[in-house]
Parts: sequence; structure tokens; C-alpha cells
Amino acid sequence: MNLEDGLTRAPHKGAMLLIARILRASEESIFCEAKDHSAPTYPLRVQGRLMGVSLVELGAQAAAAHVSLYAVGGAHTGLLLALHNVEVREHEVTSATRLHVSATKLATNDDGARFSFSVARELTEIVRGEAMLTMRRIVP
Repeated sequence: MNLEDGLTRAPHKGAMLLIARILRASEESIFCEAKDHSAPTYPLRVQGRLMGVSLVELGAQAAAAHVSLYAVGGAHTGLLLALHNVEVREHEVTSATRLHVSATKLATNDDGARFSFSVARELTEIVRGEAMLTMRRIVP
């Protein structure tokens, strides 16, 4: 299995693909490195500021990459349905240090999946929570 397929088959494209690469993945979890968030044009910045709560999008993207590798096994569309138990530990991200994202599968069925996720800078967790996704495989 090619881990990069998880990014090319996930719904996020262009500037909104915020995961740079998948570092490792198993049937239960995925660990990714996020794209550089220090650029002023980073899509999650609002008036030049990057709020910690915005990084839930990184958790959802890591989960979507996992879905494309294991649950759906191909290109798919997706939707973030709900967030649960979100904890924001850093309200504004000011450091340019690369962010790491992990997502762990909690449950899946034919229409969706539930993941726990965490976004961290080195050993400092910025945000964590759970995301519920729905997805549909794109039939070529």
C-alpha cells in the first residue's frame, strides 16, 4: 500500500489539502505531518491569526485520509458531520514549528466513521477531540 494514496484519494484538494504527508498508518490509526501553517495565505488563518480551534480541520483530514486507505479503499467525497469532546489547549497558534496530526478509528460502518484526533506541536497538544464523518466512494 502506498500511503500517499490516502491523500490523493481524500476529498481535500489544492490549498485546502492541509496534510503534507502520511508518516505511518495501520488499520486502526494514522499519523501525519501537516503543511506549513506559518504562511499568511494558509487557508485556516483569519485576519492573519491561526486559532487553535481551526485545527480540528487537520484532525478531520487525517481521518479522511485513513478512510481512503482502509474503510473506502479509494477516492471518496466526505462530510464532517459532528465534533465531540473537543478540547482546545492553545487558543492562538503562533509558533512556526511543524504540526503533527494523529487520528484513531473508534467506529465505522458503510456510511461513516468516528475518529478521535489530536493536533500537536512537538510534545505539546494544541487540540484534540472526536470527529464523525460520512463518506461515499467515487465510482470511476
